[in-house]
Formats: sequence, C-alpha cells, structure tokens
Amino acid sequence: MRLPIRARITAAFAAVMLLLLIAIAVLAYVSMSAALLDEIDSGLRFRANEVAETAHTGVAEQPDLRLQEPREAFEQVLSGNGSVVRRTEGFDAPLLSARELADVTGPRFFQRTVPGVADDARLLAVPLASPGAAQFLVVGTSMADRTDALRHLATVLLLGGPAGVAVACLAAWIVAGWALKPMDRMQQQAAAITTSGIDRRMPVPRTRDELQRLAVTLNGMLDRLAASMAAERAFLERASHELRTPLAALRAEVDLALVRQRSREELEAALRSVSQETDRLSRLAEDLLVLARADSGRLPVHLEAVSLLDTLESAAARFEARAAESGITLEVDAPGAMIDVDPLRIRQALVNLLDNALRHSPRGGTVRLTGAVDEGAVRIAVIDSGPGFRDPDGPLTDPPPGTDAPGLGLRIVRAVAVGHGGTMTIADHQNGGAVIEVVLPS
Repeated sequence: MRLPIRARITAAFAAVMLLLLIAIAVLAYVSMSAALLDEIDSGLRFRANEVAETAHTGVAEQPDLRLQEPREAFEQVLSGNGSVVRRTEGFDAPLLSARELADVTGPRFFQRTVPGVADDARLLAVPLASPGAAQFLVVGTSMADRTDALRHLATVLLLGGPAGVAVACLAAWIVAGWALKPMDRMQQQAAAITTSGIDRRMPVPRTRDELQRLAVTLNGMLDRLAASMAAERAFLERASHELRTPLAALRAEVDLALVRQRSREELEAALRSVSQETDRLSRLAEDLLVLARADSGRLPVHLEAVSLLDTLESAAARFEARAAESGITLEVDAPGAMIDVDPLRIRQALVNLLDNALRHSPRGGTVRLTGAVDEGAVRIAVIDSGPGFRDPDGPLTDPPPGTDAPGLGLRIVRAVAVGHGGTMTIADHQNGGAVIEVVLPS
C-alpha cells in the first residue's frame, strides 16, 4: 500500500536529513577527537621542553597541585637499560621498557595504560643529550579529559540528532501540505465537475511550476472533452433527425395503405416506397456503425484490387433513377486503372457523396463523379451545382436540418478516407456548387 505524496515527501526528507546528520556527527566526532589529541601532544612537547632544561640536575619537577589534578601529569628520566634515573613521585615503575627505548631516536608518542592514571595515558619519549650513558625523558598525561569531552559530544549528538530530524520532519510535513494545497483545491474542483457542469475549470495557481502546468493541461483536456461532448450531442441530434424522417415516411405509407381499400397498383407503389425508406434506414444504420467504429479507432479496411471506373459507375448506377426523376444529369469520368481499396467502404463513401450532391442540386443541374490516379494518389471527387458551403474551411460538425453545412454523410466519407490513410477536402466550385474530394494513397 503506497503512502500519500505528503507522507512520502516527509519520509524522503527525513531520510536525507538523517543521513546528513549522521555524516556531520561522524565528521564532528572524528575532527574533535583529532583536535583534542593534537592539543594533548602539543602540551606534552611543551612540557618535555621545559623538563629537559632541568634534567641534568637530577631533581624531578613536581607538579603544582593547585593547577592540575593529582596524577594527571608526570615524567621520568630513564637510562638506556630502562632503569629509572629520575621520576615524579608515585611513578616508580619504568614507563617504557628497554626494548621500546632502543627504538627512540627522536620524539616519539606512546599510548598505554599506566597504573594509578585515570583512563589511558599519552606518553612522549625524547632522547636526552648527556656526556655519559644514554638517557631518555618520558613525559605523560592522562587522556581522561579527552575521553570525557568526546563522551559529552557523543551524548549531545545522540540526543540532538533525533530531535533535529523530528523538527525537520515536522517542517517538511507543513511545507509539503502548503505546497500540495493547490492540488487539494484542484481535486475538489474536479469532484464537482460532472457531465452537467463540464463548463467548470480547474483553478490555475500562479506558481509557474509543475502544478500550474498540470492545471493548464487538465483545463485543456476539459476543453477538448466539452467540445467532444458538444459534437456528440450534435451528432445524436442529427442521427435522430435522420432516423425520424424515414420512420415518419414509413408510418405515413402504412397508414395511407390502411385507411381504405387500395388497388393492387396502389399497394405496390406503397410497398416500393416502404422498400426505399427501409433501404434508407439500413444505409443509415451502416453509416452510424462506421462512425462508431471510426471514433473508437477500429474502422476495418480490407484492401482489394478493383477498377476505379467500375467502382464509380457501380455507385452512380444506384442513383440513376433518382437523378432522372429529379431532372439532374449524373456524369461519371474516370480511367479504368486498378486501385487497392476496400470496395465496401468506398461504396459507402460514394453513396453518401452522391446522395448529398443530389439533395442539394436543383432540377436541371449536373452532378459529376470523377476519378484520377496521379502522383501516387487516387483522387475521387463529386462536383454538384448546388448552393455550395457557407464555410468550407469550418469544422465538420452536424448542422441543424435545413442548413447547407457539412453533415452526417460527410462524416462517414471522412471516416472512410482516414481509414484508408487518406484525406477528404470540401470546397466551393469556381462555377458554383460544391466540390468534395477524397484523396487516397495509391
């Protein structure tokens, strides 16, 4: 179970502080130990220098008990064989052996336990210049004061370290809470955002940091979601309108057929109308399925080698009767080149393009379906003589009924084009009407 961000920040800060304090404590302890030892050694050198001046008298210097603790400082003068020539009262036994004195050719320090001296003793052996046998001066002092100072320092570090870490943790907890407070406000605002209140946005802190960028990013995401939901609502309204029209026509035909006794010819005409409306409903259901799959990124495309001319003529043949009834000339112009496309998807796109063109072209107008293969691309265009588009460069949204903006059918065409890795463009023709072109990779 993962800890909250605030707790993790505090724990990380505490771990860093603990490691830092441990490093500082070890460094302080080692430095203090070395400094105290160096001070003891300096004192021993000074004392050896003072005592050496009176060594030839044969009288040992007695420490002033008012200035130092008893048995804290002492000295001896030893002969080369280790016997005591001169000593401080109470230190009868030789401080160094003859073997150790044999290695003393200059000032040399020793550390050992000396009877009667508290804690370890620090010794300095110095050879004396004498006309007779070799003699050595040994001065020493207790290291109890150094041990006490280091023990006191260790106590302070052991008690003060955890207290410092605790204070640092408290400070980190407070600072982390203050830093994460904008996230709490963002969380509360996000919890208040629902599908009915998508217009609300996250508060953007004026911090110029990651939190500000996160708030801006989330607001951008909400803007895109709002636009997507608006487009979805418009799409549903358009789909409802498209479904309502053929259903109303079906009901009207059935109601008229049931009002009174009908002749065979009238019933056949009614059934043909019902068949046409049913075909329209079936086509609309297929279109909606294409859009649903395209929105989820699952539009299936199965490429086959087909004739461009045969594909266009097959789609146009479906609308020849309708074009003749509307007094519209339907023309097809394309080479017989072979192209790799999904015939079913291309037919869906062409049916929507031709249906859109015939609905917007006036009686006596012309609808041209053209195809070409050039520069590694397949270009299919539908040109009509209708009113054109009010905003050819605008977004492809679902318009309310009665407008001439791109609608549901063109969304199908674009989904098919994108599924093939191509594009769809809409524009106004220079001689009037609209031009819709689909460009597919060859």
